[in-house]
Amino acid sequence: MQPLATGRVAAVVRSTLAVLLLSLALAGTAGSTQAPSTAPAAERAGAGRWEAAIERGRATLQAMIDRGEAPGCSVAVAVGGQVVWSEGFGWADLEQRVPATAATRFGIGSISKSLTAAGLVALADAGLLDLDAPVERYVPDFPYPGRGATLRRIASHQSGLGDEIATRLYSTTEHFATVEAAYGAVREERLVYEPGSRAEYATGSYTLLGRAMEEAAGRGFVEILEERVFAPAGMTGVVANDPRRLIPHRTRFYLDAEGGGFENAPTYDPSHKLPGAAFLATAEDLARFGAALLRSGMLSERGRTELFRPVPLADGTATEFALGFRAKDDDGRRLLHQPGGGIGISAWLFVYPDDDLVVALLSNVPTGPVGGATRRAITDAFFSAMRE
Repeated sequence: MQPLATGRVAAVVRSTLAVLLLSLALAGTAGSTQAPSTAPAAERAGAGRWEAAIERGRATLQAMIDRGEAPGCSVAVAVGGQVVWSEGFGWADLEQRVPATAATRFGIGSISKSLTAAGLVALADAGLLDLDAPVERYVPDFPYPGRGATLRRIASHQSGLGDEIATRLYSTTEHFATVEAAYGAVREERLVYEPGSRAEYATGSYTLLGRAMEEAAGRGFVEILEERVFAPAGMTGVVANDPRRLIPHRTRFYLDAEGGGFENAPTYDPSHKLPGAAFLATAEDLARFGAALLRSGMLSERGRTELFRPVPLADGTATEFALGFRAKDDDGRRLLHQPGGGIGISAWLFVYPDDDLVVALLSNVPTGPVGGATRRAITDAFFSAMRE
């Protein structure tokens, strides 16, 4: 019996020592507001060419976190259709000290519009709807028939509808179980200008668009996107931001606290605007999405042209709004981008079609500076690597 007793004692000693070491490690970080650095969760074949660009980008994002400008963030970059960098920085949960990683699901705000618009064009590719058809063809109870609100104009922010719903329900806790139910709230919107006469950015009108897609396809809205967008692009982390559900790897959401630092954002339910601003995703999901838009598979060549082409007003005046994206010239480079914001959300997606470069940046505070100089430092680093 002695050897068995000795083995038990040794096991107890080893277990006690392990607990002690873990306790010491946790004590060392308990008072710290700086997250431990984490190695990239997604190393990619062929990423060696981009090693210097990744290191420059990593230093930029870590410095942003160290300056206390955001609790956490994540980045993903795709070049030539392949994700070459995917990494998280800072904290997904400040209280529980959960680091942000490549697997963290952040709110993507209005980048949801880009996903919806891609699904819309995919349905047009399949012959299930006409982008230039009036919306009442698919949603017969639309309250303003015959006024020129086509699917294309709705998707490019020329619907004519006001966006009172975006203000009225911005921080609501009311849950809408379906897009059809949420459309009931959108039906109350006033027509404030003639469709096509001007462009006014709106979120609620995308719920109308989602409802039209359901009627055209005979499928639920999320089911349409899963089949036509998420699966073809290899997006595995996209899910509706439902506060009632337990969602693995969902970040906590934060606001700037008075006097400095961060505080928990209030709980809200964005289900009224799912097609326009209510999905969660990883940065890598968005990089894969952008990469899929630049090649055959998810959309036809014609469909990609339709998606990325800015839609002029009825009188021919140019606008920056394509379908679910904004088009601009970025220092001589063609850029399609879409920002996303909201309670605890700062998100950006940048697609450079001619360079085959996609950059996605996500943060868990609305003031997270991930889209300006931060993005510029990362894209410049990759453009520099392309020239080498």
